[in-house]
Amino acid sequence: MTAKRRFRMAPSPTGSIHIGNARTALYNYLLARQCEGTFVLRIEDTSRERSTPEFEQAVLDGLGWLGMDWDEGPNAGGDYGPYRQSERLATHKEWLEKLTAAGHTYRCFCTREELAEDRKVAQKEDRAPKYSGKCRDLDANEVDARLEAGEEAALRFRVEPRAVTFDDLILGQLEEDAGLWGDFIVGRSDGTPVYNFAVVVDDHLMAITDVVRGGDHISNTFKQIVMYEALGLAPPRFGHMPLTLNAKRQKLSKRDDSVAVEEYREQGYLPAAVVNFIALLGWNPGDERELFTMDELIETFRIERVTKSNAIFDFDRLDWFNGTYIRQLEVAELARLAKPFIEAAGLTIPDEDYLERAVALEQERIKRLADFPEALRFFLVEEVTPDMKFLVKKNGTTEETAAALSTVFELVQDFGVDDMAAMEENLRAMAEALGWKAGELFMPIRVAITGSKASPPLFDTMRVLGRARVLSRLRDAMRMLAKDAQDAAYGQSN
Repeated sequence: MTAKRRFRMAPSPTGSIHIGNARTALYNYLLARQCEGTFVLRIEDTSRERSTPEFEQAVLDGLGWLGMDWDEGPNAGGDYGPYRQSERLATHKEWLEKLTAAGHTYRCFCTREELAEDRKVAQKEDRAPKYSGKCRDLDANEVDARLEAGEEAALRFRVEPRAVTFDDLILGQLEEDAGLWGDFIVGRSDGTPVYNFAVVVDDHLMAITDVVRGGDHISNTFKQIVMYEALGLAPPRFGHMPLTLNAKRQKLSKRDDSVAVEEYREQGYLPAAVVNFIALLGWNPGDERELFTMDELIETFRIERVTKSNAIFDFDRLDWFNGTYIRQLEVAELARLAKPFIEAAGLTIPDEDYLERAVALEQERIKRLADFPEALRFFLVEEVTPDMKFLVKKNGTTEETAAALSTVFELVQDFGVDDMAAMEENLRAMAEALGWKAGELFMPIRVAITGSKASPPLFDTMRVLGRARVLSRLRDAMRMLAKDAQDAAYGQSN
């Protein structure tokens, strides 16, 4: 019977999870689900100064919002816990002792200043900086004496020059000359193992079979492989994804707030749209499809189709995905999602039915939920301030426009706004009688009742606003035009 495959996502809680980490998590999640494997979430919180419970919660919330449920993790339990790296320190130290007992490590007393000076010399000589091996062959008695005297000493791994190779699930066979590394540190002077060693121990003890992560970890993978071998362990399968770069072709960073998953949530992106978008960052389904549900991604995703080149994050494309998903929502659901954004902007919603009718008019135009407050503002405020530049008929006079709006006012007063077909027929006939194009009449009406020249279809807008609001705003616009005419006349007389 084939062993169940186990995939893991191992973020460090030193900031909100960014979109590149989310894509790594998604690929691991899809691979685990399609082979009925296990998706493990492990929190690598060994950076004591930068890791916080708040950032850990942000990671959990971000992945949860995107719809990635993990089978094992800090808040899910499991047979391979604990799932916070900081809680596994005693285990890491035990394995570090095993590595030392097998003769693969030695004490290094070099100070930071000495190591920094060595790097400077290497740079001047145009050499790749690596540890000189100064402490590699110290006499055991000298090491003991210096330790007893209280000198600090890190623990270094003995690297033997040779070719290290592995077959990457995405990039194919990779090889590196270990002779270029120098002996690297696996344990700090305080006895705690470094990240690269702790990862080896944790992946082994958690029975992780596949490690799929960003291409910036390739150098770590080579070093981890030699540590697996030194401990007599079989390494997992490795796959390294191309990086996600910003528009400047720079690696995305969790310190860049514009790429934090929580910010996309706050800006009104839908999780399904974000998942669809990041799935296609560096993965090609092999056909022309662009829209995928999570279930469809699980069925379709193949790691062999992940590209080898870096992916570029395109905000316009994300907006396109989000707008597409918004248009697919039922109006009632879209109104429910939009409501918190509208209320946060300080706007008052008269009732749910009114909100749904207003949302329906903007559904085709909105790209993000956070756009709704501004888009719906004229529906939700008592008064609007028309833009005078567009309120007055182009190449017309203030008086002409005021007279036209007065007639419109009478039509609305007599017929109301519910029968859009009758309203449109009457207004078109009115425009013809005035010798105006229909658009020349519709624009002042639109600006009068919405405050702007851009709005949803005019007659739909009038119906949602209702007779009372339309009459009130036409009246206010006529007052503005009258005042403008008076001011103009006063200016001419003086």
